Amino acid sequence: MILLSVEREERNIIKKEIKYANLIVLQKNPNRSMNSLSGSKKYREKRLSLLMHPMRREIYQLVCETPGSYFYEIVSALAAPQGTLSWHLRMLEKDGLINSQKFGGKRLFYPKMLRSESAERAFAILKNNTAAKVFDHIINNPGCYQTEIAEKFSIHHDTVRHHILRLSEAELIDVIRDGRTVKYFPGELGKELINGSLNVLTERYIRFLIDKLEEGCMSPEILERDLHSISLRIECPNSEDISLKIQLGPWETTLDVEEEEEEKKES
Repeated sequence: MILLSVEREERNIIKKEIKYANLIVLQKNPNRSMNSLSGSKKYREKRLSLLMHPMRREIYQLVCETPGSYFYEIVSALAAPQGTLSWHLRMLEKDGLINSQKFGGKRLFYPKMLRSESAERAFAILKNNTAAKVFDHIINNPGCYQTEIAEKFSIHHDTVRHHILRLSEAELIDVIRDGRTVKYFPGELGKELINGSLNVLTERYIRFLIDKLEEGCMSPEILERDLHSISLRIECPNSEDISLKIQLGPWETTLDVEEEEEEKKES
């Protein structure tokens, strides 16, 4: 029954998109009739492939700007029905604009070509407050160890081990044994994240995005761009221009209070 309900909702979405696309064409071509537009299945499919739906644009922007996005996080952020959102996510994935993977029992969505799968998993792990605090401590205190972290945050050793394992598997930290002591250091991916190189708009990604838009018979024009943001004006066939802006935020880490005070003394 649930499956039939979702399929019914998806069919309704398609009908609404076709109607929306046809209305746009009629605004530009008032002499045409609705019957002439809706009579051709091939035409309807073409219009749907060309149309950059407002909801899809909003979803894509959110997935770009929010690394490690899970399905229910997207639902909550956009306050959209699950069936509607699921449909648009599938369309974006089918069109090759986003990818998805199962991670931690949840489905993770991320923009194709923008960040690697390992980077998306790393961001997803760091959404956990305890994992983020442990990672932050290791970044600020290279060579620290388990007991130190457990005492610092008043958490159980097993909890520390759990997060250390996940951070290590994600290459955010390195676990180094020094005699009988195990110490933790920033990993390769962790260093890249702190340096800000994991969440930037590369030339490769910009070219990919432009090519995808042009494939859809759209004419994108870059208005502004830098390492962390891009603003586009997109001309669409038989419709008004639309805008797309992606603004990536850098990863923020906080220094320990003691280190902040030490830095103030040194400065």
